[in-house]
Amino acid sequence: MLKVFRQKGVAKKVLWVVSTIIIISFGFGFGMGKYSDSDKMNATAGKLFSKKISMKEFRSEYMNARDQAILMHGADVDRIMAFLDMETETWTRIMLLKEADRKGIKASDSEVIAFIQSMPFFQSKGAFDDKLYETILSHVFKRIPRDFEESMRGQIKIMKMFQTLTGHIAISDDDVKKEYERRNRKVKASYVLLQPKAFAGAITLDPQEIQAYYDAHRQDFLVPESVNTRYLTIQVAEKATAEEKKTASLKANELYTKIKADGDIDAAAKAAGLKIKESGRFSMDTPDLELGWPLDVFQQVFQAGTNDVLGPVESKEGFVVIKVIEKNVAYIPDFEKTKTSVADKMTEERALKIAKEKAESLHTELAQKIQSGLSFSTAAKEANVVVKTTPFFGMGDYLDEIGISEDFESSAFALNKDAALSRVVLTAKGPAIIHFDEEQPADMKKFEEVKKDFSASFHQERRTSIMNDMISDVRSRARLESMLDTVKK
Repeated sequence: MLKVFRQKGVAKKVLWVVSTIIIISFGFGFGMGKYSDSDKMNATAGKLFSKKISMKEFRSEYMNARDQAILMHGADVDRIMAFLDMETETWTRIMLLKEADRKGIKASDSEVIAFIQSMPFFQSKGAFDDKLYETILSHVFKRIPRDFEESMRGQIKIMKMFQTLTGHIAISDDDVKKEYERRNRKVKASYVLLQPKAFAGAITLDPQEIQAYYDAHRQDFLVPESVNTRYLTIQVAEKATAEEKKTASLKANELYTKIKADGDIDAAAKAAGLKIKESGRFSMDTPDLELGWPLDVFQQVFQAGTNDVLGPVESKEGFVVIKVIEKNVAYIPDFEKTKTSVADKMTEERALKIAKEKAESLHTELAQKIQSGLSFSTAAKEANVVVKTTPFFGMGDYLDEIGISEDFESSAFALNKDAALSRVVLTAKGPAIIHFDEEQPADMKKFEEVKKDFSASFHQERRTSIMNDMISDVRSRARLESMLDTVKK
């Protein structure tokens, strides 16, 4: 498509500044295989905006989303990949491209050329280098120039669409200053916390109540589907060379082929001098992320049958071959087996209800006492409740006993010396009543030092917020119907 680009340098305009990254990762490639079956290219991957998306189109955009992951994460892409949901990334990209097409947004050849030539890792001695470009595409992106260029064309269209949305944003210096003050202000507060567990001892339940609750809330006690696996890992050092990664990948493929053929993961591990590990049971609701497997691997594990072999999977530690050894279907335990859990849940709910009621009553009492001239601590002492005091804390700070609580934080920061008493605030530890004690204003001398960077960051956050809102809107209108699970079987 862009033959002139590969023949000579024609860059005259840089559209966007791309952060300098040095790509040293050659192993990124997991996940593509399951979309490569040529017999399924005409199958329907799903529907967007009530129109069918073929597997051919989905695979093409999957590869394009993969390009973007490499551009964004560079040398960290192998580590980051374990935490990316590439199917979702691909569907999002397709949705956004459909929206860009609907808006009539295009990207010309010259724009694609300028965009690619602006990337530092395709440059040598400050100028675009054809040979370097084709080498990196071949060994890192594993792409031919035409496909990569079309991938970048799509990315430019998406960027243009976002630029149209966010280009008008205007934030005054005063807005930036106020936001800095808000984020860097610290407060110190006193509070009373009514922990539900303090009221649990007084709650009694009869067997009929427990049975009735179980009958009415059976679904609450569902034990989700779970699996157990055994797996072996061909370790790859964090700073492994491309050749070392390639060797590990080939070894993993050999082991996978052998285990797939005879099902004997123990013999294969023993012959290779590797240790077998067992994951232990986990559900899709609570996958064991410590395993370091990509999210779509967890999905594959749950789609697999007992004794199925999966892999090789690239994880944060190396290449993994997995054997599913146990599958347990979701079920609701009989009442007799779960009645203790039912009783515990009922007790927690009733204790929390009591704590909330007492907190509301206490709030009224404290407010009256403070209005009569008493301090918060004196009023609390007369009400026979314990007052705790926080250190000075800022937004997002962890607090002992409370933890991280958005409601506690927002309520505390909304208080001042003229409106010092909060409403009843529900935290994970129970209802609380907060009193404003002191504040520590933001250091405005420091603001002058960081103003430029903070302003740029604040502008970017606004842009990101607008883009996220747009993506949510597009997803809502697209009404995705994914059929990938069916196609991959």
